[in-house]
Amino acid sequence: MCFNPSGTDNINKECPKCGLNQDGTNETCPQCGYLFPEAAARRRTRECPECGAEQPITARRCEKCGFVFPRTSSGSAPKGPKGPKGPKSPAG
Repeated sequence: MCFNPSGTDNINKECPKCGLNQDGTNETCPQCGYLFPEAAARRRTRECPECGAEQPITARRCEKCGFVFPRTSSGSAPKGPKGPKGPKSPAG
């Protein structure tokens, strides 16, 4: 599928799962719920709060203006002691 900057692309499209011919602006098929690939791609991006450019959800900074996205707390290691420190005693 080619990009048409005039905004007239995808006036109608057919669902590859059930074959329903429908409005080209649908993100999902109203008959079977199929998520169209272009909609799935948009859901993996976020808008930069500084310049509005779409960026991959995994980006740490905006490729257009350099805005640094804040880190999320999910998946970060817990803070606190990591265990006893000091030299290990020789096995023996």
